[in-house]
This record gives sequence, C-alpha cells and structure tokens, in this order.
Amino acid sequence: MASDDWKPVEDSTTSSGWLDTANDFGRAVTNAATYGMGNRIKGYLSGTGTDEQVKRSEQARERSPYATIAGDVYGSFAIPALGAENLALRTGTALAPTLGRAAPAVGRAVGYGASGAVTGAAQGAGNTYTGNPMDYVENAAIGGAIGAPLGAAGGAIFGRGPAVSRAETPTQAELWAAKNTGYAALGQSGARYEQSALRDVANEAEQRLLADRYHWRDSPGTWRGIEEARVGGAPGQLNTGLGAPVDPGNIDFIVKGLNKIPKTGERATDRESASILKRTLNDFIENPPPGAVLPGTEPAARQASTLARNARGDYAGYKRVQALDELIENARSTTGATASGLNLQNELRKGVRTFAKEKGGDSPASKQGYTRDEIAALTAFTRPGRLDSTMRYADRMLGGGGGLGALVAGGGAGGAGGAYFKDEPGAGAALGGAAVGTGLLLRTIGNRRAHANINELRDMIARRTPLHDYRVSMAGTQPGAGSPQTAKTLRDAIALEMLKMQQQPGQKYESW
Repeated sequence: MASDDWKPVEDSTTSSGWLDTANDFGRAVTNAATYGMGNRIKGYLSGTGTDEQVKRSEQARERSPYATIAGDVYGSFAIPALGAENLALRTGTALAPTLGRAAPAVGRAVGYGASGAVTGAAQGAGNTYTGNPMDYVENAAIGGAIGAPLGAAGGAIFGRGPAVSRAETPTQAELWAAKNTGYAALGQSGARYEQSALRDVANEAEQRLLADRYHWRDSPGTWRGIEEARVGGAPGQLNTGLGAPVDPGNIDFIVKGLNKIPKTGERATDRESASILKRTLNDFIENPPPGAVLPGTEPAARQASTLARNARGDYAGYKRVQALDELIENARSTTGATASGLNLQNELRKGVRTFAKEKGGDSPASKQGYTRDEIAALTAFTRPGRLDSTMRYADRMLGGGGGLGALVAGGGAGGAGGAYFKDEPGAGAALGGAAVGTGLLLRTIGNRRAHANINELRDMIARRTPLHDYRVSMAGTQPGAGSPQTAKTLRDAIALEMLKMQQQPGQKYESW
C-alpha cells in the first residue's frame, strides 16, 4: 500500500471518500497486525499522541465499518500461529491410542485453542489505552477467554490434519499383478540353499501334520509335496538330485503343486494340510534356518526373503480385497434384482454383518486374514450412526423404498394436504408427490453414504499391503485436509470483531 494511504485522516468531513476508505482500511490492518500498537506508533511518529490516534481509529470505524472489518481480517494474516500446528500434531499423536479417529480433531482444538488464548490476550491488552495496569490484565483475560474457544473451534474444523501419503490405493487387479511379478522375480533369484536343510524342514512339517491328525491317506497331495521337498524339488527338474543345491524356483514348483489341490469336496482335508506345508515352505525362504543358505549366495538369499515376503503379502491383500469386492458386488446384484437399487445400504450392512460375525471364535473375515481393528471397523459399519439412522427412519416414513410404501406415504400426505388446503385442489397432490420425492432423495443419499463408507473400508484393507507400502515410500506426503492459515485467520478475525463488540463508551475497551 502507498505511504500516503497510511497517513492519519486530518478532517474526516472534507477528505475524499475513496481516500478515507483506503486510510480506514490501512489503519485497521495496522492495528490488527500489531496487537493495537499501530495507534501508539503513529502517535509517537506524528507527535499527535496516542489518544489522538485512538480517536481517529474510532472515527474510521464509524465512517467505514465494512472497510475496517476487512482490514481486521487482512491484518490477521500477519499474526503468527504461535506453534499451533506443531502443538496440534503432538497432542493428536499422544491422544491417538485413547481417542482413535477423534484424536486429530481434538489435537487441533487443543493446539489452536491455546494459540487463540494467547493471541486474544495480546489483542485485549494491546487494544487497551487507559493507562491503568488492572485494565490491561482484565482485558487480556477477556481477550483470552474469547480467543480460546474460537481457536479450538476453528482449529478442529479448519485446521490442517496430519500429513497423508500421495500414494494411490492399490486395486484388486494391481495386487494380483504385484504378486505375480514378485513370484516371477523370486523364481529367477540367485539364492541357493542346502538340500539337507530343506529336507529337515520337510521332516518337521510331516511330524507336525501327523500330530495334528492329518494322514497321508486323506492328504495325498500334501504328502507328495513333502516327498518333493525332501529331494529338493520335483523329480526330473534339471538342478535337483541327491545333494544338489535348492533354489527358490524349486520350492515355488512344490507350492504350485499344492495350490492345485481342490478346495472342497473329498480333498478338503488335503487342502487344509497343504496350507500348513505351504506356510512352512514360505517361511523357509523368508527366514532360512542357520546354515541353510549356500555360502556366497547370502545377499541373494536376503533379496529372495524380501521378494517372498512382499509377494506373499500382496497375495494375502488381494484375497482380502477380493472378498470385500465380492461382497459389495453381491449386494448390488441383490438390491438391483429385488428393489431397483433402493435397498443397497441394507444389503451392504447385511452382507458385512455376516462376513464379520464370529462363530466359535472365528468369522469369515478373520479366516481371510482381517485384523481385529479391520473387523471392528466392519462391525461399526453395520451399526449406522445417528444421522444415517434418522435419514433411514425418515425415508421409510416418506416411502423412500418405493412400491406400496410410497403409495401409502404419498396418499397420506396428499390427503392431509387436501384436507388443510380445501380451496386448492392441487395442493394435496403436490404435497403427496413432494413427500415421496423427499423419501426417495433421502434413500438415495443413504445408499450413497453407505457405498462410500464401504469403499473407504475396502481402501483401508488394500493399504495394508507391501505394494502400498512401496508406493508410500516413493510418493512422499502431502498436507492433510484443512488449512492452518484459514483456521488461524478466521480465529483472529472473529476474535477481533468480538472484542470490538465489547466496546462501549466509558468502558475499558475504549478504542482500537
């Protein structure tokens, strides 16, 4: 702003309108940004004294109320946040184990509330010109009392959340492709293992299976895998033979054979025992026992361990995402066939409830490898919050499901409207149509909310995978939702205006 814009107004009755407005705006900016020190500085530099500048600020507010309010807002940009964002992050992190998802918002409320209290106190004291020390103390207390709740509310609503990754959430197809790529790279690994070490693992697996009441008669495929492991791979492979080193490709050959065992029918027991042997073979690559790695191939073995762990993790993630995607698709198909898509939220919650319901300590979700936290999130989805429940109740009352319900709701609302608006024949019909339309709108909103929530859960599941971890490491982070500048500026601007409202002739907030 030009220096002339900041000169005190000599005569408010004769100055040109636009220049007055510009000066009034600039005066408000100065006082807001300096905690009321602008009047003191101008009084000292001009020789007119603080009291004269305070009077001119009062005249400016009377003459240009909107410009001075805009100046308060603009000046608040220059007020520092006083560490609000860092305090919010530390507080939110500390409260996370106790408050869970609410911790970031509570942390922002604490951080920006504390900053608001300090800023409000400074504004209260700085904008006091009585010369009485107790007035400064009292007004600082009032300013702090105004700034603290405003800061807490502004920070919780507008404050920036924790940094989030720029990484995209993997899809089901991407997890499948990552798994295939990982196992293909594992098959080409230069890692080599002593055949005797793999033979020992095969013998231990056999003893474990027998102890768990599995037998070769009902698990022929599993026992074939054990025999293949004892000789370092399948008979006929070029690099196998008595004493020949074993590579990850030999072990993968055995695992692929185990995967061909049918999942159901007469071979169900064989499939169960094969899963135990597969985990044992995978563990051998991921954590080779002492002395198992052939000397000179240790770096390749470490790389193979990482490849196997990532491929295994991506495949497990693929299966978890696949299960939830199938649940979502089945809900769509069912509601599309029976209720024209209007009952999607109920079908989704019904499907999730069955998926997460425990029986004998297990649930379909736990058998798929879902963690306790993930199952808890699924269970929470089946219990709609107050807003969703209210919308659901309202849409039922208004015939949001269509069919006979819509007919009854529309007829009831139309009849009541017709009785009330006797002189307006069309009013009843319009009211009935509006009731049904509102019910359909509420049902649609509820369905979309449920669909968005289940997709968010699906993304949460997909992020617990090595592929997503890799993307996070490569993508870096970006600021979370919200803006610290928005939260701080709104806090300070509103606090300033509330402090201004405290001004009454003869009271301690005499001027700005």
